Amino acid sequence: MIAWIALASLFVLACSDGRTSLGNSAESGNPEIAGTIRFEDGSLAAYARVAVVPASFSAVGGDELDSVFVGVSDSLGHYSFDSVPEGGFSLEAMDESTGRQFLKLGLFATPDTTTLDVDAVLEDLGGVRLGAHGFEDGTTGYVYVPGTTILRPVTVKMGNIFVDSLPADSLYPFVFISDDGYALSLEKGVEVVSDSTVQVDAKKVSFGFKVPLNTAQIGLSEDLLHFPLTFYLDSADYDFNGMDRLEGTWSAMLCGDTIPLDVSFADPAAGKFTFWARIPKLRVNSKDTLYLSFAEGAESSFADSAKAVFKNEFIAVWHFDEGAETVNDASGNLYNGIPESLTVADEAIAGSALHYGGTFGSVTIPGTASGEFDVSVKDSMTFSVWVKMEGNELSRVIFGKGATQYHLMYLAGSDQKSWLYEAYTDEIFGTDSTTQSARYWYRDSSALSDVWTFLTVVQDSSGAKMYVNDSLVSSTPAIGTSSDVRETDSLFIIGKLIYPRDSETNSVTHFFNGVIDELHVSRVSRSETWIKASYANQNPAVRWPIPQAIR
Repeated sequence: MIAWIALASLFVLACSDGRTSLGNSAESGNPEIAGTIRFEDGSLAAYARVAVVPASFSAVGGDELDSVFVGVSDSLGHYSFDSVPEGGFSLEAMDESTGRQFLKLGLFATPDTTTLDVDAVLEDLGGVRLGAHGFEDGTTGYVYVPGTTILRPVTVKMGNIFVDSLPADSLYPFVFISDDGYALSLEKGVEVVSDSTVQVDAKKVSFGFKVPLNTAQIGLSEDLLHFPLTFYLDSADYDFNGMDRLEGTWSAMLCGDTIPLDVSFADPAAGKFTFWARIPKLRVNSKDTLYLSFAEGAESSFADSAKAVFKNEFIAVWHFDEGAETVNDASGNLYNGIPESLTVADEAIAGSALHYGGTFGSVTIPGTASGEFDVSVKDSMTFSVWVKMEGNELSRVIFGKGATQYHLMYLAGSDQKSWLYEAYTDEIFGTDSTTQSARYWYRDSSALSDVWTFLTVVQDSSGAKMYVNDSLVSSTPAIGTSSDVRETDSLFIIGKLIYPRDSETNSVTHFFNGVIDELHVSRVSRSETWIKASYANQNPAVRWPIPQAIR
């Protein structure tokens, strides 16, 4: 039960320490309290800070403990105090290097006590989530525990008070005082557990956003079916402080129906989330509204919701949101990548991204030597990717399936610099022993700069088209010949291409230098409207659509 009391009637705590030597032990030279401080694994905690805190002490007034009650354990973890406060006290200990703490309340020493032996085990900290019924979100104040040094500034969030960094013990009394003069105290103690957040009369959290899908803002010219739409939230949209302690489910509804939703990136502590939702029909001049909600403790009502977002002819989708050690395929087709020598980039199109070093770093996709990635220039296929290059003096490969099948790259040259999509075909030129394979080049020679650029290649029976951002830049290839044999057994690799691969001495590796993000591969030819909508939707400079919190 929670008791409500006005601040004026809250008990007043004296700050005098009221210490005494407790004659017997002081006269004999024995300490009043002593013990050993250890970690949970049994190892000794040398030079840990240790203090005895009078039961009458209150941290609220800003008073500090008398120096006689503050000490440090020795190299073997031993501590002792020659005098202790009368009227009861608590023992606190902390290892500054690990942050682990110990707290024991309700200790007493009597005149008959020779030495009070109290050993301490330092543990990881815990937290408390306290229901703040009657307080509005945003109410500020502090939580403290009389008779300890615990004093935490807090803010009511999502109907609750979240108190971090508490030592594991039964804390009583446990008091919240708001800055406007009201208090909330617990009639029973709070049992704090290491590495856990204890809930006390906590209110379940739920909140929502509306996401207006006003397609007139992006000039949509035709309806798009099963379109993967991305949008994100950050601290500018909502104060997510405390959400890292919650477990629940995000869901999306459109026109009364639950639709597939993927939370591709989530950093609750920083309040950053990236979502992908499959829109059944993104309509021209639509004024539909998508409703996004979070419900604590709820389970997803849509089976395999994340994988279902990319079910419209996608064969692989890489968000690069998992960090530098893992690359997952969000399509559910299990084309998961193996990253090598990469780091997490400082910025991304959505969520997170990977940085490529220019002389090292790549992602290899197993299982792509044949099958869905084994295509010719006239097979239906769409590649789209965001890149941000660092420098343009050297050629850089974005992705490819071998030097003589297909690849997308930046081509540096003394006379011309360009984005280049190159594909070899099964066509044969010539009739003698010197017959050569056909080689198709799609180039864009527009000005290049070190900014985020959206590149798309679309193939169909007539050949390929290349788009830069939302503009078609090349649809007529330069067709040449090559004495190199078209090889199709290479793996699909992101950020690297070796040419020629069979040469032990003359091969050149073209590594990408910069950031690659949101590489999507479809075994279908996407329309120009689809490409323009994808660019507008994914472009962080446009940020369409923008979620709005429902208060």
